Amino acid sequence: MDAKSPSLNPEEREALVRLRRDFHRHPELAFQEKRSAGVVAKELCGLGLRPVTGVADTGVVAMLGERDDGPTLLLRADMDALPVTEVEDREHRSINEGVMHACGHDGHMATLLAACSVLAREAGELRGRIKAIFQPAEEGFGGAEKMIAEGVLEDPRVDAAVALHYWSGLETGKVAVQAGPVLASVDEFHITVKGRGGHAALPHETADALVAAAAVVGALQTVVSRRSDPMQASVLTVGEFHAGTAFNIIAGDAKLTGTVRCFDREIWEAIPGQIEEVVAGVCSAHGCEHELDYRRINIPTVNDPAIAALVREVAVDLLGEENVEEYAALGGEDMADYLALVPGCFFFVGAGSEAKGIGAQHHHPAFDLDEDALPIGAELLVRVARRYLGAR
Repeated sequence: MDAKSPSLNPEEREALVRLRRDFHRHPELAFQEKRSAGVVAKELCGLGLRPVTGVADTGVVAMLGERDDGPTLLLRADMDALPVTEVEDREHRSINEGVMHACGHDGHMATLLAACSVLAREAGELRGRIKAIFQPAEEGFGGAEKMIAEGVLEDPRVDAAVALHYWSGLETGKVAVQAGPVLASVDEFHITVKGRGGHAALPHETADALVAAAAVVGALQTVVSRRSDPMQASVLTVGEFHAGTAFNIIAGDAKLTGTVRCFDREIWEAIPGQIEEVVAGVCSAHGCEHELDYRRINIPTVNDPAIAALVREVAVDLLGEENVEEYAALGGEDMADYLALVPGCFFFVGAGSEAKGIGAQHHHPAFDLDEDALPIGAELLVRVARRYLGAR
């Protein structure tokens, strides 16, 4: 097979689009992906595979290949949708009001199924095995962590892990892959400022929690701008501020929530303590007390250099050097959990089209995928598996 010959036959390409639209019409939230898992399992059974269902509640796992004379490659797709109301009146619009595949997971499921269709035919030629996993609850709910806890990296032990993410900010026909950090850690913090409320006409008898909290918002920016290495990308955002009950009442308490994103492990470890110091100092200066609830959601997603190089070689062979670039962002992904335990690669496949008006950001209610990107994604997974497992 030459570098430009497609692996998917016409029936598989048709099924790829059909399944993506079906998943899009029937989105399901984290750990509720029962219908999606059922469709996945049915399709895998139709390929002659014996999927295991109910992994991490709604996850599905299937093995391809019986040969044990080589490594095991994990290919992963995520399944959950988002609590977003779709605004575009498309043929494949969500029928579950208030729930939408606004991040491309519908495409990820369909793409991995298409790759499995090809690789199931070629399983005897692969020197090793493929473990295809369809994971629930990627969107901040610990789906990867739960699958790992239930043994998805064992029996047989996984030697490498690969996943793609369709990206609306990248034009169809382009791929972004690089070694090292590609997505950031995701932390969430909740701060409660406790003061002493009272009448607006008597501020000297109060400890104004709103004023203290406003000062906290400004002071927190110094955690990144003055306490973190400026050569290491990081960001701290306060996204919510709630205080006060009336125009003439000084607030007795205020609540802030926000997020911290970074690539560097030292910054990641240091920031909670730095936030605590800043909040404590500012609140004390205003005569207030505070509580800090700091939560870790995702660790940084870090690609193994050798696996990233393999994926890049495959992408260049398929699309040409000019269409393969590097990209990293301060978003987060729980693919990071797998890559912290086994070498692997998480890469981006362009799925935006200016000509088609497809380019809304991920998690936006107008988000969509250019379906011309789907066969590219499937082809990349197939060829990465072949290359890693020594076939063709």
